[in-house]
Amino acid sequence: MGKEANLFKSRPSFNLLKGKKGLVGAEIGVAGGANAIAILNNLDIKRLYLIDQYIPYRGLQYHGVWGEKDEPHKIKEKAIENLYPYNDKVTWIFKLSEEAVYDINEQLDFVYIDANHRYEYVKKDIELYLPKIKKDGIICGHDFNHEKGVTKAVKEIFGNVFEFSRWDWWKKIEEM
Repeated sequence: MGKEANLFKSRPSFNLLKGKKGLVGAEIGVAGGANAIAILNNLDIKRLYLIDQYIPYRGLQYHGVWGEKDEPHKIKEKAIENLYPYNDKVTWIFKLSEEAVYDINEQLDFVYIDANHRYEYVKKDIELYLPKIKKDGIICGHDFNHEKGVTKAVKEIFGNVFEFSRWDWWKKIEEM
C-alpha cells in the first residue's frame, strides 16, 4: 500500500463518501498536495477546490501556518507539480480561506479543513464553509486531538454531535 493509500485510510471521514459519484469538494490547507492526491485517487471527484494562500504569517509559525523562515513558494511550486496530472479536476484558489469561500459558486459534498489550527481560524472556516455543504455531505478536518484550537472550535460549534479519530474530526450534514 502506497503513501497516498495509507494517508487516505487514516481519514475515516472519507469512508462516508466512498461509492458516491461526481463529488465536489474543497480542501483548505493544501501544503504539498499529498492529501489532495489521496482524495483524487480514492474518490470519484468531479471538482476539488484547493485553497491555500502559500504566504508566511509574520510572527507566527507552526499550528498549520507558514512561518517567516518557511519557504511556502517552494512548497506551492511542488504542490502544483504534484497535482498537475489532475488539472482537469482541480481548481486552485490562492487566497485566505475567508476570501476563497466567495469563489466557490456551487454546493459541496465535503470540505476538509487543515490550514491555520488556531481556534479563531478553525471556527471561522467551519462557519463560512458549513452553509456550502450539501445535505448528506460532510465537513471534516485534521489535528483534532493534537491542536487545542481545533478541538475547542469543533466542540464549540458542534457540541458532542460529531465524530473523531486519533487525528481527524467530521460531521455529516443531515440537513441544511
